[in-house]
Amino acid sequence: MLIALHGFTETAAVWHQVLGPAARCELLPGHGHRPCPPGNGFQAVAATLAAQLPAGGDLLGYSMGGRIALRLALDHPGRVRRLILVSTSPGISDPGERALRRARDERLAQILEEDGIGPFVAWWEANPALRPAKPLARRVEEDLRCLRLNQDPHCLAANLRQLGTGMMEPLWNRLGELTMPVLLVAGAADRTYCDKCTRMAARMPDARVVIIPDSGHAVHREQAAALRATVDEFLA
Repeated sequence: MLIALHGFTETAAVWHQVLGPAARCELLPGHGHRPCPPGNGFQAVAATLAAQLPAGGDLLGYSMGGRIALRLALDHPGRVRRLILVSTSPGISDPGERALRRARDERLAQILEEDGIGPFVAWWEANPALRPAKPLARRVEEDLRCLRLNQDPHCLAANLRQLGTGMMEPLWNRLGELTMPVLLVAGAADRTYCDKCTRMAARMPDARVVIIPDSGHAVHREQAAALRATVDEFLA
C-alpha cells in the first residue's frame, strides 16, 4: 500500500488525481475538515500516521507532507518499506535562520487570522519559491485557487504554528538512519531543492535522486505524468 501526504494549503484529493485510487491519501491537520489543535507537532502527527500504516507500507510526501513522512520514517522505520520525498527539506540547521522562519510563519498565521483566506492566498500565490517553471493551464490555476480559498484560515494558521518549517527539528544528522530505499524528487527549476536532494542523498545508505525537467517546486502539478512514471518505476 502507498500512503501519500499532501503539502500546505492542499488536501488529500491532490494525490488521488496523480496517483489514482490505489494510493491512500491522508488529510493532514489544519486542512480540509481537519482542525489542528495543540499537540499536533511533527512527532505527534508522525506517530498517529505510523499507527495507521501497515508494517512494510510505502510512504510518499510532498513539501510539508514530505517533512512529516521523513519524521515518520525516522521514528518508526519498521512501518516504512520504501520512502518517496518530493520537494522536501530535512529542516533548517542554523538556529538563527530557523528562528527567522518561525517569525515569518507567525506573520503568515496573523495574516490568516486577521485578514482572512483571500489576502493570504494572494500573497501565497505570489511567492517566488512556488513559481512554476512554465505557466500552468488556466483550469489548473483556477482549481488550485479554489482549493486554497476553501481552506479554513484559522486551521491553516494553527498548522503553520505547529508544522511550519521553522518548528521542525532539523533532521540532517539523522538521515543516515534511513536504511530503506529512498527516492528524492525535485523539479529542475527549483534549484534550492535540487541541491537539498543531492545533499540528503549523500547522507543516506540507499537513496536515488530524480530531477524532473520543466518543473518547479510543485512537481505533482507541473509534471504529473513524469512524476507518476518515476514513482511507479521506483516502486516496481
